[in-house]
Amino acid sequence: MRILATKMHKRHRKEIKIMNKSQKKIPRVSPKAYEYVKQVLDFGFHNAHSVGMTSRLEREFAKRFGQKYGIAHCNGTATMQSALMAAGVGVGDEVIVPAFTVFSTSAVVLHCNAVPIIVDVDPDTWTISLDAIRKHITPRTRAIIPVSICGLPADLDPIMQLAKEHNLVVIEDNAQCALGYYKGRIAGSIGHFASFSFQSSKTLTCGDGGILICSDDKLALAARKAATAGFKDLTLKPGHNVILEQLRCQPDYQRHDSIGWNQRLPEVACAVVLAELERLDELNEMRTYSAMTFDQIVRQCKWIVPQKNPEGYVNAFWNYAVRITRPDIVWTDFRAKFVELGGDGFYAAYQPAHLEPIYANLNKMVDENPGRFPHFAGKLPRYERGICPVWEKIQPRIIQLKTNYFDTAEADRQAEIFAKTTRCFE
Repeated sequence: MRILATKMHKRHRKEIKIMNKSQKKIPRVSPKAYEYVKQVLDFGFHNAHSVGMTSRLEREFAKRFGQKYGIAHCNGTATMQSALMAAGVGVGDEVIVPAFTVFSTSAVVLHCNAVPIIVDVDPDTWTISLDAIRKHITPRTRAIIPVSICGLPADLDPIMQLAKEHNLVVIEDNAQCALGYYKGRIAGSIGHFASFSFQSSKTLTCGDGGILICSDDKLALAARKAATAGFKDLTLKPGHNVILEQLRCQPDYQRHDSIGWNQRLPEVACAVVLAELERLDELNEMRTYSAMTFDQIVRQCKWIVPQKNPEGYVNAFWNYAVRITRPDIVWTDFRAKFVELGGDGFYAAYQPAHLEPIYANLNKMVDENPGRFPHFAGKLPRYERGICPVWEKIQPRIIQLKTNYFDTAEADRQAEIFAKTTRCFE
């Protein structure tokens, strides 16, 4: 199958052509992971000593993604919560998030007793709308969380400018974006913070986990403490997530000077994801290859439109997302035919964030008992249909095709099945 390499993917052209000619298959888990995990297990588990996998991961990840500091977390939700806490987000503050994202992006705002302000997306890229952000900034706004959805970064330069004008903190949610680029800069290097997930569906994974990266000394240290029980003597040294024994053993030692949770990533998990980080280019190439096999089919179909990749952006293709434009095609029928022909399925887009039942329930609880929720009473927006009309219209027609194939022959096979599926609806 010939692969169409668009201008955005110049850096992938050579690799894609090579794979197309000779086919390629890679293991699901890096062989190096077994070696690193064995080092951890051979050393054993100790309260204040380790073989240094956490420090290596934090240092190497931050370096790879253009920030000074890395802080490993138990998941990619905890990362964003730590960032918000470090930014001082709390009771009654507002945080702007997009309507197209997993629930975690807005949930972390609730974790801080703050108010999620869920706004619409761009009709073509499906990333957060700059106009929508502008319209929703108020004196209570403290942060913006732009999401690199499906692997595509948001339009970050004007977002950072708005943040500067209004003294806001920007947290890049890059759970779905490992090696995406925005105007020549790697996604993760632009916001005040960037959050990454190591959950099992992600490009870099250890089963579950995450990492927060940052270059501001004050913010990074506050995030470290937020993720590590608020220990007062933590530092920004990579891997420093335990207080030294000579301090802790003293009877008069006071340990905690701020609120923090225990959200550390176990060293065994750090060992696995460190090995995956070392082969990130290869993992990214495989996902891009898979996306481009589907892209060739989509470009030949007049009623399927892919997510727009603007000039100067590089999509990391956590998945390959498209929209069905013909109203006579039922989404469930199309998926059923794809599976019937041998396809391994695809996903719909998440429900618009504000239409998840939790938000209607929250509105109801606050209305019925405002005294129990003084931090929300009179501050919550009405989370209801109609507040994000662009995404509400588009969402039911989205197809998210899988790109996590570790065998180019299987990626080719799935693309051929997708092509057959489209022909069934001509």
